[in-house]
This record gives sequence, C-alpha cells and structure tokens, in this order.
Amino acid sequence: MSSLDSQMESVVSRAREAFNTGKLHTYEQRMQYLKSIDTFLVEQEQAIVDALHADLGKPTTESLLWEVQICRSEIALAQNNLRSWMATKPASRTFVYHLAGDSAGLKPEPYGVVTVIAPWNYPIYLTLMPVVGAIAAGNCVVIKPSEVSENCSNLYRDVFTKYLPQDCFPVVTGGIPETTALLRQRVDYIFYTGSTFVGRVVMKAAAEHLTPVTLELGGKCPVYLDERSDIEMMADRVVSAKCMNAGQICVCIDYILCTREVQDRLIAAMKKALHKFFGDNMQKSSCYGRIVNDRHFQRLTSMLDSSNGTVAIDMGSDRADRFMGLKVLSDVSADDSVMKDEIFGPILPIVPIRDADEAIQFIRSKEKPLAAYVYSPDTATVEKFAEFTSSGALVANDAMAHLPLASLPFGGVGQSGIGSYHGKASFDTFSHHKSILVRHQNMEFLNKLLRYPPYSDAGSNLLRHSLYRTPDEGILLYLKALVMATLALLGLTATTFRSRH
Repeated sequence: MSSLDSQMESVVSRAREAFNTGKLHTYEQRMQYLKSIDTFLVEQEQAIVDALHADLGKPTTESLLWEVQICRSEIALAQNNLRSWMATKPASRTFVYHLAGDSAGLKPEPYGVVTVIAPWNYPIYLTLMPVVGAIAAGNCVVIKPSEVSENCSNLYRDVFTKYLPQDCFPVVTGGIPETTALLRQRVDYIFYTGSTFVGRVVMKAAAEHLTPVTLELGGKCPVYLDERSDIEMMADRVVSAKCMNAGQICVCIDYILCTREVQDRLIAAMKKALHKFFGDNMQKSSCYGRIVNDRHFQRLTSMLDSSNGTVAIDMGSDRADRFMGLKVLSDVSADDSVMKDEIFGPILPIVPIRDADEAIQFIRSKEKPLAAYVYSPDTATVEKFAEFTSSGALVANDAMAHLPLASLPFGGVGQSGIGSYHGKASFDTFSHHKSILVRHQNMEFLNKLLRYPPYSDAGSNLLRHSLYRTPDEGILLYLKALVMATLALLGLTATTFRSRH
C-alpha cells in the first residue's frame, strides 16, 4: 500500500469511527454543523471573495450571489425543514395490511461516510451545497476541493477546517494522485461534480465496492431562439448568461440554434449588449472574470483556431492576464470542432437551422445535455421542446435561472449526469429511505384464515382479491361478499322453511 493510500485509508477510517459513534445522529448535532458552515460563510466572506478573485477573477457581486448567498440560502432551507425531513413518513397500506392494523413507513437514514469531489469553476457553491445536504441527512463527509482553484482549496485547508471537527469532515487537498487514492477507499456514497470523462472514472472506481454515486456532469447545453421573440431581450439574457464566470459553467449556453435571419439580427443586438454590460474595453471591466489557468486558456484557443465558423464578435484576448472576451462564431456547421466537446468558456457558436422542428431534431441527435433553453413567446413551441427533447432541465426565455430555485432538483440525464440535488432533493440523495413495517402479535386469527396451511379456498380467494386493494376498495369488497353470503344464507333458509311446511 502506497503512503497516499495509507493516508486516505486513515482519513476515511476516522470519519467512519466518528459516524459510528453517533456524532451526526441527532437533529441538534446536524443543526450545529449546518450553523458552523453558515458562520464560516459570514465570517470569512471577504476571504472567500478574495480567493475567488485570485482563482477566477470573479466579480464581487457574482461571488456574493452565486457562491456565498446561494449556499446560505440552502443552509437556511435545510435548517427550517430538517425536523420534518428526518421524520418517518407513513406509507400507504392495502386493505389486508389495514385490516391487520399494520403500520408502514419510510425512515430516512444516512449512508455513513460520503465523499464529495468538487470542481474548480464554483469552488464554494459546488463544494458546500452537496456538503450541506450530506450533513442534513446525517453523514460524515470527506471533502475534496479542486486543486485547480488553488486559493479556494487552500482556504478550505487552512480556514474552513477550523469551523468543523476534522474527524467528521476532513478536507483532502491535492491533485489527481490524491483523488485517485481517495477513490480507492470504501465509502458509502460518492458525489462528484465535473467532466463526463472523469465521471466515468469515478463510476468505475465506485463499482469496485458497489458504492452509489451522484454524478453532476455537463454537456453541450443548447438554446433555441424563436424569431418571434424580442431580439434585444434575447441578446441581453444570452450575453449575460454566457459571460458569467467567463462561460465556465456546466449549465452555460454552449451553442445557439436559430434561423439565419435571427442570427444576423442577434449578432447586432449582442454587440450592443456587450457594450452596455462591459463598456468599450471588456478586459478592464470589473464585471468580467478570467479563465482559470493557462492550460484551459490554451484549450479554448485551440478550439477556436480549429473552427471553420466566422468570427462575428471578438472581444479580445490576453493570455498573460488569462482574459478571454466573448467570441461569437456565426454559420457554424454541425460537425465543426467547437460542436464536439463541451466548450466551458466564452466561445459561442451559432448553428443556423430552418425552424423549431429542425432544432429539436438537432438536439435529439446529440447526447442529452444538463440543461436546454428555448426563447419563444409561444406556449406551444415551449411545450414542444419540453415534450420532444430530453435534458436535465428545460428553461424557457432565460438561461440558468433554475439554479437558485431549491424546489427544482438539479441534475443531469444520460451523459450529463446521474442523480440530483438542491433543497429536499439533497437530503433525499444522501439518505437511504428504509422501509419499515410493524405488525401486531395478536392478529393470528387472520393468519390462520388467510396465510397458514392447510389452505382453504375461501381464505385464498379473499386474500387473492383483496391483497392489492385500497382500504376503501377492500371494505366494499368485504361488504359485497357479506351481502352475497347473507343472501345465499337467506335463500337456503327460505328453501328449508318451505320444504318443512
């Protein structure tokens, strides 16, 4: 066993011991740890903003809204609902179980030790959101922040660890070797956010121990723009979404589908939107971020250089500053290089299509995305996309607006992910919902009638016809049988009476 393997085994063993000693068993314990995370977010707000700016050039407003506040909202939701979430929920009973007086329910219980492997693009939000759900459900959590967002990773290692007990919530820093060694350990649940490629690696490692997983992946999220929509509204919403975090978002618009007429009008409107949002020099704007590192800058540059699309908008680049402004490519073909993999950056291809039906067929020909977007004032068009395309989420007339709504589970389908979280869905994801049936010891007359040998035709027929009936249906069936039996008995009695007289 390597030293890394030994180190990770020790981390997981300590977490399992902490779990087994009941450190997250009670409502009060879980509430305490949730409060500690909220305290970290409040007390270290400026340190978080500074780390995010150092890693991604993230504007303060984006950091506060999409990293800090969204996590605090998730914590508040969990705190307000935790007692009801933890309660055993009654399950419906069929007539036979109702007649026997059985009680049936689903009891949520924690898996045990959970591993959360987080990405670099939203180092606070995409790390702590699943951690909040895992704690609410009563799990110990091994937290693995991304080494790519180095400053945020150091913040977790040096500061976050002071707010929570490290036996319950150890933080593992490092790169691929550390993550690989961690994945070799037997844990009870793995939550991974990142690329589809690494998602396959995680799932293969999980299969070794039959460990359940949630995979929050990505894919190429399309947007269809209807010619009947307000062009300036579409341009404003598309540009603001695509430029957030310099396009480094898993549910960011990856490409546009529209007619050539809309394409030409859209490009002109997008130029106006960029000027409104970022002024004459996008690089100098305090509202625009940076590419996370040189490797990703080079990846995007190579993707752009190999494209055959026409550069319709180019807001400039500066490799030394890791600045890459929005690049809009028009007349992009379906087999272009930018249409092969998820872009994850400020490159926006426009693929001309004839109409909504062709857009739907185009989307259906690709792997299922994490999100799909449609801009149209026509309800029937929106419903057509909802009905005939498959994606983790569908949003009409905006992009990424579904993320803060905790009542909507967030997750992918197919290549874009497995499982979901946010709000109650997070608690459910990190809980095993155990079925519980409690029977009485004093109902043996029913077993003798319906269950035990020697079997009787009457008992077997009653059980066969009532086992899956609802209580109301079963009572009606029982009353019907009682009436029929009474009528039959009366008929027999009348016949006997006439024969004697």
